[in-house]
Amino acid sequence: MTTPLPGDESQVAAGHFSEGYKERNTLPLSRDHVEPERKSSLSSAHTLSVQESSATGNALASAAIGERRVGRGWWLFWSALIVLGLCLCTWQINRGQARAQHLEDAASAPELVMPDAPPASASLIELRGEWLPQHSLLLDNRTLDQRHGVAVLTPFKAEDGRWWLVERGFVPTPAPRVDPDVVTPLEPSAIRGRWQWLDSRGTSGGPLFGPNREGQRLQQIDLSAWQALGPPAYAGVLHQVSGIGQFAPWWQPGNMTPERHYAYALQWLGLSLGAAVVMVLGARRQRSSSLHQHHV
Repeated sequence: MTTPLPGDESQVAAGHFSEGYKERNTLPLSRDHVEPERKSSLSSAHTLSVQESSATGNALASAAIGERRVGRGWWLFWSALIVLGLCLCTWQINRGQARAQHLEDAASAPELVMPDAPPASASLIELRGEWLPQHSLLLDNRTLDQRHGVAVLTPFKAEDGRWWLVERGFVPTPAPRVDPDVVTPLEPSAIRGRWQWLDSRGTSGGPLFGPNREGQRLQQIDLSAWQALGPPAYAGVLHQVSGIGQFAPWWQPGNMTPERHYAYALQWLGLSLGAAVVMVLGARRQRSSSLHQHHV
């Protein structure tokens, strides 16, 4: 065995010390050294998670607001369409009922001669007296057999002194906005016609485009055009069916049957039901699409 020299012993001891020092310094870090780093890492991860959650929440909130705005407009539009359809359905039903009542009244209407009491609608009335031709006016924009013209409106003064407004029939016009020549008998005569009540204002109703009267023409019947004669016998118009001074019969109490009005009402009801189905199904589809986008 080799005996180390005195100088070598010190070097060996120094080597052992150096190796021991390295081993001590290369040992795993203690818990006190690891915990701060782990806590710092967890804190950073938590901060990132909070930021991501906040961003996601903001996006979801914005999407929800947008969805509510779109949804509100969707519901309002289709709800308005449904209400419109129901209103038109009710209107057609009312017109059908009124038409049915009118046909019933016409079928049972009495024949009256110089009536002293307000006549029923569609009554057949006979008057004796004379025409007042100087007060004739023309009901504009009438058609008969694909011809354009006017209906002649002439007051008739009965033997008892009261005057009645009489619609005498259709006269074609020679050219647009040119008044036709209207001949009115001057001798006393007897006439017959169907009675029609006007509305509470003494008009036949309907839309007006500008002033009702233009020259000798009226857009709609309005008793105020004859106010110089004083109040009429009754607030209505007699549509002449016989007697001198009559022109081509033009007036019809209504061209549609009650059944046709009811058919239109059914169509409007179908529109409302269809709009309701589209509204509900469309809202569900919008909601499903929004939820899918949020998940993505």
